[in-house]
Amino acid sequence: MTSSLWKLSVILSLSALLKSSIGFTSPSIPRCSRNLSCDRILNPSRFYPNKVKVKVAPLLSEPPRTQIETILERPDPSVLISARPGSEQQDAVFAISAAIVGGTFIFVYLLSGLENLLPDGWFAAWRDYTWPFGLGIVFTAAGVSHFTVKEAFCNIVPPKGSWGGLWQVPAPEFLGLSYEEFHTYWTGIAEIAGGLFLLASGFGIADISPSVPSALLGLLALAVTPANIYMFTHDAEMGEGIPPIPYPWGHVGRGVAQMVLLALFWKLTFHY
Repeated sequence: MTSSLWKLSVILSLSALLKSSIGFTSPSIPRCSRNLSCDRILNPSRFYPNKVKVKVAPLLSEPPRTQIETILERPDPSVLISARPGSEQQDAVFAISAAIVGGTFIFVYLLSGLENLLPDGWFAAWRDYTWPFGLGIVFTAAGVSHFTVKEAFCNIVPPKGSWGGLWQVPAPEFLGLSYEEFHTYWTGIAEIAGGLFLLASGFGIADISPSVPSALLGLLALAVTPANIYMFTHDAEMGEGIPPIPYPWGHVGRGVAQMVLLALFWKLTFHY
């Protein structure tokens, strides 16, 4: 017991001697009045005026969620359809358009098959009471976004002369709008009007069959399809905080969604 106490007293004495020799008092109150290197640490601007100040975040802090971004790898421009000769670009656009039309009729056939499988009246009830509401809401909201995030839609308007000169859709100059703004605005207005028209006819507010606004919106969906094709052929991004579409499979998925949309309009128009 006496030996243990003696060892403990020796350890405590050595510890006190070590603290006094290096000027140690407490981790929170450094004794550096006589230590120039300590002053350099606490006030580096006096000794390193030309150094770049770097703000270091705490090691255990988590970056704000709003600053976390998912960066999708973009394709090499040389592999895009837009990098090919004009004639090949035009062939690609025709092939994509044909695929969309063919896929649309495949989904029309599948919807007709589903209609035959379900008991009488079930498919008609689903079509008549849900499609006008859902599609009307979607197109109305999409039309509004043409004005709230205008630049995003301007970014995907195919410039005149795209695809080797194939795209030659005109735009009036007397309105004082750019080519992209004109096509963004008129499609936005058409989507809002068509969406509200479909909602009104679906709820019985307008005394007209929903097949009429459905046919008009189907034609409008076809009219804006070149913008979707342009996004694929030129890897165009909308921007304005809207995530880019993964290349190429994200565009494939979007093309399939376009086929389903057109098939719904077809069934709502011709099988009412």
